[in-house]
Amino acid sequence: MMAITAELAASCMRPRALTRSLYSRPLNRWIFQEQRPFSQLQVASFSTKQPDNDLVRLSKLISQHSSNMSISRRETERMIRAGEVTVAGEQITAPHFLLSLKDSKSAIKIGGKLVGIKENASETTRTKVWLVHKLPGEVVTENDPQGRPSLLDQLRRGGVGNKADHLNAIGRLDMSTEGLILVTNDGQYKRELELPANLVHRVYRVRVHGKLTPYKLKALRAGMKIEEIRYRGMKVELEANRRQSSTNNWIRLTCVEGKNRQIRKVLNHLGLNVTRLIRISYGDYDLNTIPPGMALEVPVKVLSAQKKQGKLKPRKEAPPKKSKNDDEESARPVTWIKAF
Repeated sequence: MMAITAELAASCMRPRALTRSLYSRPLNRWIFQEQRPFSQLQVASFSTKQPDNDLVRLSKLISQHSSNMSISRRETERMIRAGEVTVAGEQITAPHFLLSLKDSKSAIKIGGKLVGIKENASETTRTKVWLVHKLPGEVVTENDPQGRPSLLDQLRRGGVGNKADHLNAIGRLDMSTEGLILVTNDGQYKRELELPANLVHRVYRVRVHGKLTPYKLKALRAGMKIEEIRYRGMKVELEANRRQSSTNNWIRLTCVEGKNRQIRKVLNHLGLNVTRLIRISYGDYDLNTIPPGMALEVPVKVLSAQKKQGKLKPRKEAPPKKSKNDDEESARPVTWIKAF
């Protein structure tokens, strides 16, 4: 009896750490358990009714709360799956791996380099949105291997945001396109506005060189398939100062998706050369009179409250008639002139 009591007392005096269990019940959130390495911890189920706010996904922790690295969520997930990330010396290949903010401040490494975690990482960051008038020739990317001028780098040097804000561009534009770019510090808000299923309207002013025939306008509104890629129909509006005989015209296009170089590919497929492309609105955010190269912070507009989203209403119009100027008109037989 004395031996059992002595053994029980010795077991109670063993050093144990007060840690938070991943599977503990909401009423018993704190339990005593032996401290284990990160490799033995299991990921918490996402069906928990009251999730632990102190636990964060590894990919989100690196992309949003790192103090010495600026890496996007997509790039972070790629690096984790490639086995470049270690936690407490253990290789992690699951981007959804959960760990606490306190235990991760000196435990995460990427390629052997320690990832610093912000002191206020546990605090909720306020979502911010900036309207930026992009200049032609700027690249919208995090890291450009060719060393071309980056829009995000210039914004950081210009004082947009602070050190705690990770800037994300919503809806990228190619190097030659100018106009409105939305920049935010919230990756989830960026994803909501870019998701094709949400059908957020993007409006562009386009200067084209070539004949704008009724058949080409109808094709733009109906949509088309180019190189096995399907492009949805767009809303087309002609500028008021358009001349019937002019080959340089301004048109306004509204689309609900953001495929790579979509506007240029569709118009080039119809024989129209794009000489200038400007985005003037994205959802309920408008470019208005923001000067080129300037950024303006504006209030956040919740996606559910935005009006410029949803399917584009088809335009009711009579079927186009063939004209002499249509490119699709069949060629007339050649009439030879008799020599005198």
